[in-house]
Amino acid sequence: MSTSAPEHETHKTQAVNDLSDRQVRQYLRKFYYVSNDISLEKEWGELFAEDGVYIMGNRKATGPEAIRKLRKKLYEEIPQRDHSPMKIFSHGNHHDDTELMVLGTVGWTYHAGHDHSGDWAAHVKLHKGDDGVLRCKYYQIIIDHSTHPEKPS
Repeated sequence: MSTSAPEHETHKTQAVNDLSDRQVRQYLRKFYYVSNDISLEKEWGELFAEDGVYIMGNRKATGPEAIRKLRKKLYEEIPQRDHSPMKIFSHGNHHDDTELMVLGTVGWTYHAGHDHSGDWAAHVKLHKGDDGVLRCKYYQIIIDHSTHPEKPS
């Protein structure tokens, strides 16, 4: 899991700099970099714990393989995304567990070329495994669907 955000991408994760834990900062930079690149499907799954949960609206996946499959489905619907966390609130770092609330913006492009953008939030729970690697145990996207219209016809 050596994929890291290129230096020119770090402006999209500037809010991460406010976090005190270096490992959490590195993880979140990588998380949003990988999230924005559909070609990094394998790396996306590796960011989650074996029992990790990913929720977006009424869609829920548990475990890296199911989370990869859900991501693939989401990218089939909207092929280009660009997430930028703007503010991150930490609810403590208790040795192996960290809980965060992330507020951000996202831009996306539909297959027909229509662009749209909006705000989002995510409830995030990270956990350091026995191998010392930080992974996501819980990621729930909170979004106001009234500001995120369905695909244009």
